[in-house]
Amino acid sequence: MDEEYDVIVLGTGLKECILSGLLSVDGLKVLHMDRNDYYGGESSSLNLTQLWKRFRGSDTPQENLGAIREYNVDMIPKFIMANGTLVQTLIHTDVTKYLNFKAVDGSFVYKKGKIYKVPATDVEALKSPLMGLFEKRRARKFFIYVQDYDEKDPKSHEGLDLSKVTAREIISKYGLEDDTIDFIGHALALHNDDGYLDQPAMDFVMRIKLYAESLARFQGGSPYIYPLYGLGELPQAFARLSAVYGGTYMLNKPECKVEFDSSGKAIGVTSAGETAKCKKVVCDPSYLSDKVKKVGKVNRAVCIMSHPIPDTNDAHSVQIILPQKQLGRKSDMYLFCCSYAHNVAPKGKYIAFVSAEAETDSPEEELKPGIELLGPIDEIFYHSYDTYVPTNKQEEDNCFISGTYDATTHFESTVEDVLEMYTKITGKTLDLSVDLSAAKSSPSRPRASSSSRRSTSSSSGRSSPRPRSTASHSPSIHTERSSPRPSSYSSPPKTGRSTPRTAGYTPSPQTASHDSHSSENTSNDHGFFSRGRSSSSDDAYDFFRRRRRSSSDDEGMFSGFIDEIKDAIENYRTSKKDPVAAAAEVASTSGSIACVTQAKAFQDCLDENETDINKCQSLMDMWCKCKKSSKLTT
Repeated sequence: MDEEYDVIVLGTGLKECILSGLLSVDGLKVLHMDRNDYYGGESSSLNLTQLWKRFRGSDTPQENLGAIREYNVDMIPKFIMANGTLVQTLIHTDVTKYLNFKAVDGSFVYKKGKIYKVPATDVEALKSPLMGLFEKRRARKFFIYVQDYDEKDPKSHEGLDLSKVTAREIISKYGLEDDTIDFIGHALALHNDDGYLDQPAMDFVMRIKLYAESLARFQGGSPYIYPLYGLGELPQAFARLSAVYGGTYMLNKPECKVEFDSSGKAIGVTSAGETAKCKKVVCDPSYLSDKVKKVGKVNRAVCIMSHPIPDTNDAHSVQIILPQKQLGRKSDMYLFCCSYAHNVAPKGKYIAFVSAEAETDSPEEELKPGIELLGPIDEIFYHSYDTYVPTNKQEEDNCFISGTYDATTHFESTVEDVLEMYTKITGKTLDLSVDLSAAKSSPSRPRASSSSRRSTSSSSGRSSPRPRSTASHSPSIHTERSSPRPSSYSSPPKTGRSTPRTAGYTPSPQTASHDSHSSENTSNDHGFFSRGRSSSSDDAYDFFRRRRRSSSDDEGMFSGFIDEIKDAIENYRTSKKDPVAAAAEVASTSGSIACVTQAKAFQDCLDENETDINKCQSLMDMWCKCKKSSKLTT
């Protein structure tokens, strides 16, 4: 250990392991130490015995919860944006070869006591009660602007300087309702409070673009992916990367004390009487508590259940966002759920988390609105931790301290912290300009053998750096949908986590049907962000298509859109006590699209007079009459 290193990294949390891997790839001599005897630090995944010991002070969990070693419970539960910076980092470093992922089934949002799916296809968007018909048409214009926006193309700015214009101002331009603003800001842009409304709109718009791009990436039910066996796999994967490029790892090293010279600069780390010298130190807040300040607290509930979250279409993996206004809070609350489909629990078990920035001293009461959405719970554990940010000046003491993980259920803020630290450490910006078209769903393959999660001895060997291949190579993210597994499925044996893991499984008929449909339809079908043309005969109206459809499109277009129009007209006419509602109801009973010419004329009228439906009265009557006649003759 008595050697000199360019960088010593303390703690094996995800942030520290990513930095260790990146710095090793850059050719720096890195020593990575941890006081614990396992990887992951605060972002580790625990088995049932470890979970019981941490929260109950006992190592004898209940037997009815299933096999102990099949649990991998994340302490910092987060999903990964499919087109976000973490995926770019995974591909850039080729760490993807150590991991397999599943697409997350769905993203939901809480509104007025109920939860609603954030649409992932244009059919879902069409039927979604999150917006009314005419509000959807107004939102369509906003989303078109967002998708077309290009910082380098002034024509796409429409006269707006997003570095000066606030999010509130750009939203008001499109006349969106408060509930729509709440949905877009929190469920799509993923802001955790309403402070963004009075900030420059650039970040707001780019967040929505990221959501749309991630939704299109793997064509799942959400823009998120999640690694098999839990998030504890991520730190280990980056640790392997560091070791391949010459990094040295030492676990179970007690009292890792940072040493400083007379000028206050870090010069090394001492543990068990041995000192390793270095030029820079990277660590989490627990190693240099005198150089950080507390900025908040996170409350979290960890729940083991025997069922999916109600009203989520029996999804095996979901995110639910509870916007602050819906709960009367200062910040959002988050629900995160995964299951045995991700190999984080025994078959039939689900792991759910409820997280929020602490606003009271009672986690039980504060998290109650989220917990009530879960249904029956087998076991629940409450967990609180303080959040810290560094206060030191890195250029003066050569110490680079990461911030604490926040309450959100995605990794974007985490990776932003990592990239900022990387720039400060190396003086350069990490180039993540990789071809993300390589990050597509592909057949899963056996994973490389995983090193044991726990280690009781120090690692002193160092591998020689692996040369980069000169052959053309496009790393990819290996994903599959986390649909219910067939009843014949049994989890693979896990003995010390040393056997190769295979992500593949035989899909159920429902899953196979969904996969077949997805393979036939390209990434043009993405909820509120649909833009392209689909060849599917059951394609619904595309909210974000600006061209006028040709007659060849009509039948596919009307199969879903007209039902939505008829519902809106029926509600409108009923509210006006107008008997024409009866005609609309008759039209809605037809099982096929007839009278296309009348329907097309009616839709064109709505396009031109979206705020005054009365101007389309005669066309609607003609269409309803035709539909009725068509039904009587069939």
